[in-house]
Parts: sequence; structure tokens; C-alpha cells
Amino acid sequence: MPTFSSPIWFSLYFLLPPLFWARYFWKNRGGRLIFPHRIWNGEGFVPPKSATRVIALLAEICFWSGFIILIAAMAGPRVVQREEVLLSRGIDMVVVLDQSPSMAARDFPPVSRFDSAREMIRRFVQGRSGDSIGLVTFGSEAVLRCPPTADYDWLIQRLEELELRELGDDTAIGMGLAVATLHLSESTARERLILLLTDGDGNAGEIRPDMAAQLAANNGIKIYAIGIGSQGEVPIEFSDPETGTVTRGTIYTDFDEDVLRKLADTTGGSYWRASSPGALETVFQAVDSLETVERRVSLRATSRPLHRPYILVGALLIIFSYVLRKIFLGEMP
Repeated sequence: MPTFSSPIWFSLYFLLPPLFWARYFWKNRGGRLIFPHRIWNGEGFVPPKSATRVIALLAEICFWSGFIILIAAMAGPRVVQREEVLLSRGIDMVVVLDQSPSMAARDFPPVSRFDSAREMIRRFVQGRSGDSIGLVTFGSEAVLRCPPTADYDWLIQRLEELELRELGDDTAIGMGLAVATLHLSESTARERLILLLTDGDGNAGEIRPDMAAQLAANNGIKIYAIGIGSQGEVPIEFSDPETGTVTRGTIYTDFDEDVLRKLADTTGGSYWRASSPGALETVFQAVDSLETVERRVSLRATSRPLHRPYILVGALLIIFSYVLRKIFLGEMP
């Protein structure tokens, strides 16, 4: 934020109107006579309507502009930056997102379950402050896309790069939870949690979902599970990330809510069903309000002086005005 350390110097601007009047309108002021012999046309000293008049006008503008800027330099311009320094940690969390083909189901008009989930995750992340958030996705296997970080822009960039079916056609919920638990187990934050978003039952991976939930509970990590999608037959459309082939059709979707609820209960977390975009947004709002911790922050202010460029620009303008008058207009006292 720009500011000035000695704004009292701006009072010199009140001298500008009388100085301007004395220079251009006080006919009998006496003193030194400026003789611009190059613009004398034998009748007077008014510049002719030519490039010479433009140069004379430019010289005046440069002089007064330089004078104004030098006064501003005396006022001590500086830029003050304020930033919050966190004195205590927030929440460490990992979002675990289902990347299996069924997430392409289009019962979240006008987009798919996957795109709707990504949008809600993006808005959720942008609404947090001081938390470290990571991202894990799973299909037939699970991959850490982003470790817990406070660089939300980088996290969202990783989120935008995701494509369905990159990790196979199955749903390894247990592997996704295990990878997230691994990267939260060494955290020293007061609160650690996993936010699971899936539309299916765990049917792949070496680690069962209940085993992964118990592992999270043993490490003091809560699981918030969100079941995405409606029951019944829904349209689906997705493309193969390797060949680009587009597949369209309908699928019958359903999943065992009791399984997801048990995963959450094992860790002291919660379970929600989101069968529409509005319901999904409400769930994220609930998570956002539930998981907050009191944080101590310190406000640090730093300032950077800017008087040097002001002095340089102001002096150059006045020198340039002098050069124009002496060289191009030929003024002499």
C-alpha cells in the first residue's frame, strides 16, 4: 500500500498557483528577462504555430511536472506491505478423490460427478486459510498428487490436470485412504483429517477400506466421507486418456452407504450423501464449518522507500526542460 512518511511537504503545492501566476501573468514583476531569440519573429516573442511552439509547451510541462514530483519526493513516498504471520498451525488435511470411470456419470447437470466434485474442492480450498491441504486420487491404484501444502494455487493446478481413468477402472478406496494416512501420520498439527469423495464401493487394492480406516484412527486422523451420486440409471460419458476414444451410454449406480458411514465412524468423523450439486455444496459448507481451529497470528509490516525514483524522474524532467530551452529555443538571460 503506497504511503508517505512526511506528508507535510505537500503543503508546498499551495505555492504552485502564485508561482504559476508570477511566471506567466505578472507583467511588471521586474528581475531577469528571458530572451528566447530563436522564436523572435520581429514582432514579438510568441512562438509561431509550428514545431517550435510545441517544444516551448513541452518544456513548460516538463519543468512544472518535475517540480511537482520533487515535492512528492520530499514527502517520503514508500510502499508498506502487511502480512499475517501464523504463530500456530492450522489443520492438515488430504482430499482423497475417486478417479474411476463411474465418476463420469452425468447426474450433476450440466457436468459430471467428477467435474462437480472438482469445482467444490476448488471452492473449499480457496475458502480456507492457514491450513495445509494435500490431494490423493485413486482408481485401481492410488497416487499422491500433491502433499499437504499452503500453496493453494499449486494444489488447484494439480487438481485441474486430472483426467478420469488415468489410474484404471476399479475403485481402490482403501489404497487412497492408506496413502493419505501415510502423508498425515507425521504431521504435528492439532487436527488432521481425510476428506474422501467417492461414488462406489472399494473393489480393488491390497488394503481394504476398513483396514485403512483403522490405520487412520490409530494415528488420530479423522475421515469425512462423502458419497457422490444418485441411485439408479444415469447417463455417462468419458474418454480414454490414452486413445481419446469417447464412450457414451448409461450405467446403474449405487453404493453401500453403511460402508462409508462405518469408515467415518471408526475415526470419529462423519458421513454425508450428496446426490445433487446443491447437496454437495451443502456438505462442503458443513465440513468447512466443522473443521476450524483457533489460530494465533501476528501482523508484520515492512516498508520500502521510493524517494529515489521520484528524485531521479523529477530532476530529469527539469534538466530536459532546461535542454529544450537552451538548445532548441535558444533562450538566454
